[in-house]
Amino acid sequence: MRLAALKEAAYAFGSTYAGERDAPEARWRQTLTDRARFVAEKEGIVAGTVSGGDADSIGAAAMTAMWVDPRFRRGGVGDLLVKTVLDWARSNHYVEMLLWVTDGNSNAERLYARNGFVRTGAAQDVRPGHLEFEMGRRL
Repeated sequence: MRLAALKEAAYAFGSTYAGERDAPEARWRQTLTDRARFVAEKEGIVAGTVSGGDADSIGAAAMTAMWVDPRFRRGGVGDLLVKTVLDWARSNHYVEMLLWVTDGNSNAERLYARNGFVRTGAAQDVRPGHLEFEMGRRL
């Protein structure tokens, strides 16, 4: 799923398909334990994924690795994944959820805004010459 996401939506991630494809198995296994992982399925097909974990700010969770297979976009899968990771964060006593969205990824930014996220004013390079913007919301 991760490789499919990096291949299909390279513009949306800081990681690259080539860099992840050749990563050692131990690193892949570690990423599965570092964060809570959620997968949406539709009729037995994996439709999307998202993860949650600690953010850099105290009391904040980070939403990462959000991706919906293009065949399932605009069908509510993204909203379901966002709501799932928000529920996870609340149940783990976080008070805020933060995420990063790449400049120009307007569909993702609309999804996050629809779910209560606003830009915080923070921005950074996701790759040289490509910005991403932080969004957040209180839980």
